[in-house]
Amino acid sequence: MYNSPVRKWWVWAVVVHLPAILLAESSSKTIAVASITPELRASLTSEYLIDVVVTPHGDAWTRLAKRVTGDAERWHDIAAFNKAGDNLTSEQRVRVPLSMLRPELQKQIVASLFPRDGVTGKGWRHVVAGGAGIEGESLWNIAEWFTGRGERYAAIRTANPGQGLSTRTGDVILIPRELLTAAFGGEVEGRNAPKTAQARKSEDDPDERPSADGHDADAPVEVRSAGLPSLTYDRSVAEPFAVYRLQKGEALYSSVAIRFTGRVYSKDVGDVLERLVKFNGIDDVARIPVGHPVKIPMELLLPEYRPADDPARVADEATKRASAKLAKRARARGLAGVRVILDAGHGGRDVGAIHDGVSESSYVYDVMCRLKRIIEKRSAAAVSTTTKSASDGYDVVDSDALDPQDDHVVLTTPKYALDDDTTVGVNLRWYLANSIFRRAVKRGVPREKVVFLSLHADSLHPALRGTMAYIPGSDYVTGSYEKSGGVYLARAEVREAPTVRHTEKESLTAEGLSRDLAESIVDAIESKGLQVHAFNPVRDNVVRNGREWVPAVIRYNLVPTRLLLEICNLGNARDRALMKTKAYRQKMAEAIYEGLVAFYADREVGGAVVAASR
Repeated sequence: MYNSPVRKWWVWAVVVHLPAILLAESSSKTIAVASITPELRASLTSEYLIDVVVTPHGDAWTRLAKRVTGDAERWHDIAAFNKAGDNLTSEQRVRVPLSMLRPELQKQIVASLFPRDGVTGKGWRHVVAGGAGIEGESLWNIAEWFTGRGERYAAIRTANPGQGLSTRTGDVILIPRELLTAAFGGEVEGRNAPKTAQARKSEDDPDERPSADGHDADAPVEVRSAGLPSLTYDRSVAEPFAVYRLQKGEALYSSVAIRFTGRVYSKDVGDVLERLVKFNGIDDVARIPVGHPVKIPMELLLPEYRPADDPARVADEATKRASAKLAKRARARGLAGVRVILDAGHGGRDVGAIHDGVSESSYVYDVMCRLKRIIEKRSAAAVSTTTKSASDGYDVVDSDALDPQDDHVVLTTPKYALDDDTTVGVNLRWYLANSIFRRAVKRGVPREKVVFLSLHADSLHPALRGTMAYIPGSDYVTGSYEKSGGVYLARAEVREAPTVRHTEKESLTAEGLSRDLAESIVDAIESKGLQVHAFNPVRDNVVRNGREWVPAVIRYNLVPTRLLLEICNLGNARDRALMKTKAYRQKMAEAIYEGLVAFYADREVGGAVVAASR
């Protein structure tokens, strides 16, 4: 029960609903302000944060917490958020995260700051406000406000085809009902993360290459996405863990080991499965009943599946938020003015992954040639490549099965034949890409209009299917790098700039732009009816054998918008059979092209910015 003063305050909060006061464009700090009650004020800042300030008026922490969140015990969280002590004074201005407020207050604040928003039959319709500039709030911001978790931006983007991470004033964004918090008509309770962060450590590439790993037969059940998972946590024990209850038709290795830990390579999945079996005391993995609570050691979980205040998750969300804010992509109708750098993985004597006679290098080179032809025929973009077949050039072979190719060269000055040191070949690719990038920028091409795509085919656990994209996670690329030795310095592209440097801002910008492009391409691939990885098809690092890294060809690369695309899993029989057909390879090349076009799509019509068609 509330005491009398609290009841009066709450009645006032429900009755009074003042509209947002839109400020002049000259304001550099605030876009809109909403006075919900005499004690509570909310504003939308130019950084696209919703700032909620409460005036105590003699309250104790517990009473204030009860009043605005409904739970007196949350005063600890509010005090920590404000870096305040145990004593609350009437002079203090207390900030409260939007997601911590009572649902009724959250909805009032949003309705005031975004008066064009509202409920629809499919969910919540949000109209981007924006300030004096062109860019509006990012999908990450929108996901935080309406779903309680910024990482759900990917699901929002899926529900809004053609929408990038950044937005423009007037864009209409649908937040599906199943993602919404209780405040906006859903059932998900959002939580706000503390403002602390812990950076992950980068590790260098291990000296290994994708190949068949002994698990050649397909698993009986293939991995399928099952929507948003529900986890509970126990951090009171010596080894903290999460609990997931298996659903009908789910398997321990796919729905837990692969989904929640991010492991995709057969040995890694097997190691995690073995640990889960031991940790849970499971006798027979094939006879686990539906609803069985599976305990997952916290240290195995991907950041997004950890508790909201876990340092790894807080750091991950902070990085994604910062990178999304910096991801301001250029617009290019018909790819006009865009320079695309294509790289086909491996080549020469390095065939990459190989299963049943299907070698990665030959088949991804064919996809690259098809993509090059499509871009040059259908768009105004200029195309460069890092490698070329000495005998076949860029000819597209009109057949399903392909003969092995081993005469690829890296197109540096002078060229480098890929029949010697494959590591040198990899490093010369990014030196070449950096040189192409610098020359393009010198000729006046905007940095954001240069794209680097490295095409590969993976060798993963046989249960996995479809496309995955790796982007340069900012935690793994900050710093400087240099390769030395005669074989490098003999190339003009190395001599012109032997040392590569990435500032923190450049790394964050690259992560944001690259993630946006990767998601655009993955969306296009899925729209074509092609398979994509069931869980987390866009990743900011590779996890293998207990190590984390970003592939060198995108780690040392200076092109802000860059990614490595694993077209399919050659370790899976169905993916492998598809890769052996020219129809699949052509369809994949067309999908990548369409994703690229969508990334640069110009959504300005008649001088007015409009929302992309839904």
